[in-house]
Amino acid sequence: MQLQEAAQIGEAVSGIAILFTLLFSLRQVKFWNENRRYEIGRDLANFMNTPLIHRGFAVTTLKLSEELTFEGLNALSREEKDAMNATMIGFNNIGLLAKYGHLSNDLVEAFCGYYIRIFGSRWRRAVEIHAKAMMQQPESIRMVWGGLYWLMDTLEEAPNSENTNELAT
Repeated sequence: MQLQEAAQIGEAVSGIAILFTLLFSLRQVKFWNENRRYEIGRDLANFMNTPLIHRGFAVTTLKLSEELTFEGLNALSREEKDAMNATMIGFNNIGLLAKYGHLSNDLVEAFCGYYIRIFGSRWRRAVEIHAKAMMQQPESIRMVWGGLYWLMDTLEEAPNSENTNELAT
């Protein structure tokens, strides 16, 4: 075998090794992305399963309505207000992460869609009352509550059956 033939065989073997390295790297990236998605879903589930958030859902169900007044909001106990703040701020944070692409829309829909469609109008009313009491301008309300408003505006409608099938896959 001549030196040139040996060099060509060496180049071919190097090319194959590089190809296998690239394929292995792609597999690792895919595995990492799947694992990260699982972790994000677990974090969302953990947030939704805290006692304070459950209390916030109970307060929203029992004490808030679309006809809520300042007096009604002010009549909440400190514990109830804390639960509402934790719930609404948590959903605001989720909305901000989703709005800027850090959370996938299907995970947000799966974990938050149902609650947004049930409680969104009540939370919107609570924000409006609080903003009036604080004499905030509409643009500052959207700045502070941008994530929650984005969720409420985006997830207002229930997904159609086509989207539901996509979520299951």
